[in-house]
Amino acid sequence: MFWHTSAFKRVVRLAARAPKQMGAARTLADFNVQRRAVIGVDGHPLVLLKGRGLQIPVEIGGLAVLTAPFAPVFELHGLTDLSGQTELLRDLQRFTGEHATTTQRPRFTNDERLRLRHALIALQASLNGKTYRQIAINIFGEKKVAEEWQGPSQFLKDRTRRLVSKGNELMKGGYRDLLD
Repeated sequence: MFWHTSAFKRVVRLAARAPKQMGAARTLADFNVQRRAVIGVDGHPLVLLKGRGLQIPVEIGGLAVLTAPFAPVFELHGLTDLSGQTELLRDLQRFTGEHATTTQRPRFTNDERLRLRHALIALQASLNGKTYRQIAINIFGEKKVAEEWQGPSQFLKDRTRRLVSKGNELMKGGYRDLLD
């Protein structure tokens, strides 16, 4: 499998330098979360750090061995998304705290599972050329659609549109946020 950093919305770019003092040195083991290292198609190591409901991809340059101590130098690219990059670094800092322990992936509530299931059903029906009404019947049943579709409330129509939209979002890469 090959990864490219452009597959992620945001990436922390880190230049690993030789530590001048061993007290300031870090290793990837200092991040108390799940770590997966892959070599990107460009030859740069990419480490996926996951924990506490967050996933942060870290592209590391200048580090020959992923287990070696290093002095991290964080690189910010461009000023257009400075607040997003700052937020990502703040989240990364949480992974080094005392209370940052490797946790199981966040559990979905039954409502969240049902919404994802409905989104996938809506996506499949939409891709098969079904109308929103047909999609709603498939998900919520003919009786409920017959009662509410033509009523004064647009709730069922809006919900069906949102489910189709969520399904498309998942299809276009949003599913990666669900992966462990």
